[in-house]
Amino acid sequence: MCTTGAKILRPGYEFVLFKNRDFKRQQFEDRVFISDTAFAALGLETWDGAGPDADRFSGFSIGFNQHLVCCDSNVQTIPNGANYDRLVQAVVENCTTIDEAAECVSDLVRAQSFCWANMLVATPEGLAALEIRDRHVEAERQPIMIARANHHVCLGAHPDDDDTSTTQLRYQSALTGLESVSNIAALFALLRSHEPDPQHSICNHGLYDTVYSYIVHFNDGETTLYVLQGHPCEGEYIRVPIEFGAINDLSFYPSRNA
Repeated sequence: MCTTGAKILRPGYEFVLFKNRDFKRQQFEDRVFISDTAFAALGLETWDGAGPDADRFSGFSIGFNQHLVCCDSNVQTIPNGANYDRLVQAVVENCTTIDEAAECVSDLVRAQSFCWANMLVATPEGLAALEIRDRHVEAERQPIMIARANHHVCLGAHPDDDDTSTTQLRYQSALTGLESVSNIAALFALLRSHEPDPQHSICNHGLYDTVYSYIVHFNDGETTLYVLQGHPCEGEYIRVPIEFGAINDLSFYPSRNA
């Protein structure tokens, strides 16, 4: 389970996208991918497993290139459905605009069954949520801010969704909280928040625990990742500047698997 959101801070120049990543276990060691054109934290097909021994990594859980940032969140697991992290990877590795991302995802979903999911795509010019259900993709575009949790907003929540107890509250907290976010410090505070309570909040301490928190900050062509392992309320974000085509220092990245 995850809470995601994005906001344009200066149209055409600056935006942020975040993802709080929640699992049924309290500890997780992340793994990242980096190339000359893309950076990503890998997804996990076994996110609800009790321990790391059986972990199977998949596509990109959150990733970015020089033009856009993309992330996902689970909605409903479908028998024999492909992992939605592959959709994020396809967008990050092949797309530069929201239009291209929507077309790419639609083509893949028409060709193969994927688990139901929400995807966020952020660019300096605008934001979008792509809701994947069966062989259909519904797109919501917003000029300033957007958020998602673990239910479909445009297509509507379903009684068989994997999380029906916390997703609505986390979504509302993210959307309301983004209204007052104007800088990175304010976003840190939002991702540490426990509204309405720690069991149903963006910083999750309930049935699911927040095991990683990511922020991608795009500012006038420069991209910086802020990452924190564990509950955001209990730690400090690590700043990781990323420059494509150069040697990037990941020695401070919090996972020993990075």
